[in-house]
Amino acid sequence: MRFSVSRGYAARFTSSLRFCPDVMRLPRLLFMLACAALILGASSMAQSASGAAGDRSLQPILDHVPSWAIEDNYIEAVPAEEPMEAMTIVLARHPDRQQAFEKLLADQQDPASPEYHHWLNSDEIGERFGLSTEELDSIAGWLESQGLHVDWVAPARNFIGFSGVAGDVGRAFRTDVNYYAVNGQRKLSIDSPPMVPAALAPRIQAISGLYTIEAEPSSRLRSAPHDSRITAATASPQYTYGGEYYLIGPADFNTIYDVPTALTGKNVTIAILGRAHTDHADYDNFREWTGVSFADPTEVVPTAYGGKDPGPAYTSPPTGSAPTLPDQLEETGDVQREGSVAPDANFLLVVASTASGGLQPDAQYVIQSNPVKAQIMTLGYHQCEYLAGPGEVDLWNGMYAQAAAEGISVFVSSGDGGAAGCDSKFETPPANPPPISINYLCSSSYITCVGGTEFNDASDYSKYWSQSNGAELSSALSYIPEGGWNDPLNTTVTPATTEAASSGGGVSLYIPTPVWQAGTGVPAPRTGRYVPDVAFSASGNNGYVGCLAAVGEPCTGSGSSLRFAAFEGTSAGGDSMGAITALLVQQEGKAQGNLAPHLYEMAKSSPSAFHDVTVATSGVSNCSVKTPSLCNNSIPSATSLTGGQQGYLVGVGYDEVTGLGSLDVGKFLSSYTPFKPPASVTEAASDITPSAATLAGRVSPNGQVTQYWFEYGTSSTLSVANLTKTQVLSSGGSVAVSARIVGLIPGEKYYYRLQSSSLGGNSSGAVETLATKKATQTIAFAQPKSPESVGATIVLSATASSGLPVTFSVIKGHAKLSGDSLKLTTAGTVVIAANQAGSHHYLPAPQVARTIVVH
Repeated sequence: MRFSVSRGYAARFTSSLRFCPDVMRLPRLLFMLACAALILGASSMAQSASGAAGDRSLQPILDHVPSWAIEDNYIEAVPAEEPMEAMTIVLARHPDRQQAFEKLLADQQDPASPEYHHWLNSDEIGERFGLSTEELDSIAGWLESQGLHVDWVAPARNFIGFSGVAGDVGRAFRTDVNYYAVNGQRKLSIDSPPMVPAALAPRIQAISGLYTIEAEPSSRLRSAPHDSRITAATASPQYTYGGEYYLIGPADFNTIYDVPTALTGKNVTIAILGRAHTDHADYDNFREWTGVSFADPTEVVPTAYGGKDPGPAYTSPPTGSAPTLPDQLEETGDVQREGSVAPDANFLLVVASTASGGLQPDAQYVIQSNPVKAQIMTLGYHQCEYLAGPGEVDLWNGMYAQAAAEGISVFVSSGDGGAAGCDSKFETPPANPPPISINYLCSSSYITCVGGTEFNDASDYSKYWSQSNGAELSSALSYIPEGGWNDPLNTTVTPATTEAASSGGGVSLYIPTPVWQAGTGVPAPRTGRYVPDVAFSASGNNGYVGCLAAVGEPCTGSGSSLRFAAFEGTSAGGDSMGAITALLVQQEGKAQGNLAPHLYEMAKSSPSAFHDVTVATSGVSNCSVKTPSLCNNSIPSATSLTGGQQGYLVGVGYDEVTGLGSLDVGKFLSSYTPFKPPASVTEAASDITPSAATLAGRVSPNGQVTQYWFEYGTSSTLSVANLTKTQVLSSGGSVAVSARIVGLIPGEKYYYRLQSSSLGGNSSGAVETLATKKATQTIAFAQPKSPESVGATIVLSATASSGLPVTFSVIKGHAKLSGDSLKLTTAGTVVIAANQAGSHHYLPAPQVARTIVVH
């Protein structure tokens, strides 16, 4: 049994084995436990003398070893001289700065805040919230001291990119770097948590690039059958794989989803992240064939952030290996889809080779550039959280949060493997699959995750589709009811096989449920970020027409020689949503930032802007989550439709297949308004007693989940105030609210007001006053000795329940009173009274009298 230790420990470890003679026969875990003390001793001796500020202790960064990096999958150690590129340290802000940054993100979406839509650039984010120059230098200096190379430091001071060779990486982080066999692929990974100097650890949140994690394009291309009915001028949208299928041309999408033609995305830039260049001749052919007009994308390689050129685009079907062809398919479909919806937008295609980090340097280029390059960013790739791990989720969550602060609206596809996001999409599910898992690129609450739907049109195609084409290949007649996208059978082969091909969705393992993700259908347990948020058609049964010469589908020729393709997958939905947002940005005249919270509020305030996908709209009878269909995103087994991994059902309101549903774009744009703050009205208090009162008011949530509370105190400015318990209102009309407060001071004047808060901002009612009633009090007056002799002196004793001083008076008889001293002067009867006149807080006490017989 092999046991890996870092090379720095090797000599010490080997010499220590004589103390564990049978250790090499133990299982790996027992072996580790048996020799833990020896290894720790070796670790202590092997620590680098170059720790920050002279601190020689080390601390692990946990959760950085993927689940597949195990002994059973081990192939061999990575050669020490093997280059390792595209590694990134995700820096952790100081807690107070992180709190301030999160407040900024909330304030930027609060119309009542001076920060509302006041977007920052990367330099400003770095200056206000980033690490200090000294801290950056300390971490960079440590990396360099370990033989690693610092390639770049983000202007926002939240990431450091570095590279090196495997041997130096292993020594620096006190781990081994190995190759593992995973599902037929050769992957690289460290085999134990990376160690860093303890003095630096608080400023290091995660380290990306220490293991292989490659995202897959969320798309597939199918070739349309060709026959003499199809010509360049009158190409039919109908083609068959053994049944009737209707493709979506640019005008079809606009008809189905009510996209207005008055908005075109003019002066708006969409950044598309990718890993391959594209053939611009495909765009020429697409424009000529469909009649739409959009500009070619500007293509950029993000060299400043380690990105390398992936090589030229394929312009015809390649021979032999073509590793970037799936990426070129993805990026070409992105541009054609987005250009069809927002034809006057500018398209910035940022591409880097997979070996140089691919999508990560793309994203860094977009968010770190100053001035900000785009108002919108789209990403049509996926890989599951289970394989990616929390470190990679942290990396992308940090980038997405920065994008939100810069006003960039980000849209990511939910993935094409259904609830089983770890399964290879469009392939037969494995016999022993990993757990169900969402797309880690979709986990963040700072982006909008877009899933897939499928049209329920099979019962009557003629109701929804014309048999002839109009402009831009239009044949759709109206909106078509939708179910969740789920095509569990691959019927392009004989016999048909099962495959994972459905809308990704579920709940994040690492990102909590955001406060704004609420409403009908959102799971009550709130166990994490739920995805997707919205969805659009993604099925190959109604694929999107496209042109791609690299696969022999250039959209050229005539008659039976015209060849075109159909794109499917959730990437098309993310592209569509990105392009729709370009129309929104044009309409509003400014960037909108993170759009997801607005979608959930609009689902409550403007439900007609959404096509809710339910079991009824899916058309599935006897719906069961156990059987993959348009009512769920469950996965078939390797051999049957049943017996696979169960996903989620579509349902009323939100669901983890289609989110809030698809958009009626026209209604969405016309009803879109920035978040409105709630309205608070303070009303008169009631049930006032000396020590308690009921405060009252009214709150208007203005369509948003709203928190409310009262503040009260004796200061007219409420600069020092008490707060009642925070309560929550769902969206709705004006609501009467109240709170009982106790422990008040009797006879005191109090000031109070109602306060409320939501994503739209904060609201304060007017300051009102109440006066508590004066408290009652009683007197306890001890009976003096009676009878008593003439000439005797008595000390009177009485107390008021209020604690206020008691006075005495002679109300009958003859006696001399001095304070509480009473001298009896004459025989007879003397009556003494105890009195308390009251105060600011207390009513006068009832008089109490005592009688003394004198003789």
